[in-house]
Amino acid sequence: MILHPLLLSVMLMDLLGLLFLGAAAISAMRIVAGWQAGSASFEQIRLERRLEASSIQGRCGLLLMLLSTLVLVAAIAIVLPRMVPGAMCGTGVMQATGGSAGRALFLRGLALCLLCAWHLLDRLNRKSPESPLTTGAARSLLLASPVAFVAVLETFRAIFRLDVHRPVDCCAVVYDRVQSLTEETSAGGIPDTFWVWGLAAGSILLILFGLLVVGSRPAGSRKRAPVLAFVALFWVPVAWMALVKVLSAYHYGVLAHSCPWCLFLPEHNLVGYPVFASLAVVGLEGPAAFLASRISSRVPALKDEATQRVRQAGWHATLAALFFLCLTGLPALVWRFRFGVWMG
Repeated sequence: MILHPLLLSVMLMDLLGLLFLGAAAISAMRIVAGWQAGSASFEQIRLERRLEASSIQGRCGLLLMLLSTLVLVAAIAIVLPRMVPGAMCGTGVMQATGGSAGRALFLRGLALCLLCAWHLLDRLNRKSPESPLTTGAARSLLLASPVAFVAVLETFRAIFRLDVHRPVDCCAVVYDRVQSLTEETSAGGIPDTFWVWGLAAGSILLILFGLLVVGSRPAGSRKRAPVLAFVALFWVPVAWMALVKVLSAYHYGVLAHSCPWCLFLPEHNLVGYPVFASLAVVGLEGPAAFLASRISSRVPALKDEATQRVRQAGWHATLAALFFLCLTGLPALVWRFRFGVWMG
């Protein structure tokens, strides 16, 4: 264990975020139990005040958890490898926590996805004086809050389990993984070219349906939003695999180095941050388009606002996919033009 200032910052932001989310969740429980739309009773007025406070508290909790996650990633990728013996990048730091850091990052990602879904419902709900999504937004917050608590708990566990005395060999971990993947491929597994062509086909579909969602009439946008969500959820893991197994080599300049953490290093221009951020945007905005389309068709009071959110999701997903392709594809094209061959 080592209490580096960055890790202390992560712990402090997580604790503050949980306090905000806990306060918002308490209000959400009371809203779910006693909300009566259109009532002029004193209790309903108190709940409406709680609703406003819960919205602010939830947004503060979401912002703090997002910031703490970014700081945690930066600490794992850049700072902590200098303190873990044998670690060259974040892979060694992950190894030094005994797997707790991987579980923490997964749970944090899940919690952020659920909180973003709540934020979408809450933001649309605040656009109508009738607040038709109040109970739905409250239930989504009650679903996200326990996941956020478990994610923070696992983060603390990873920090306290971080062993800075026992040497690790992160390069051996990476190359053992590459060797096992090569053996699986030679035995009839999925070849690397599948991920590249899958990325190309998925990107065409994603950009096509994103533009169709943006340019269609409201009814057409709502109908195409579920397809956009499906394509986005297909595109994200395929793009991840294509990046790690093939396209990252053009950033490293060497083959057989399937390590996503090295992309976050300064010697590779910190390209991992915008690349994985674009993946996250596509993964969030695709389902957001679907959720907004369902609200548009089922909640007449928010039809126009939800339809506008569907179009925004289409724009965001399209631009994020293009950004990802530029950051990952241009180095490969530059290599091809310089040397006349592809790597691999």
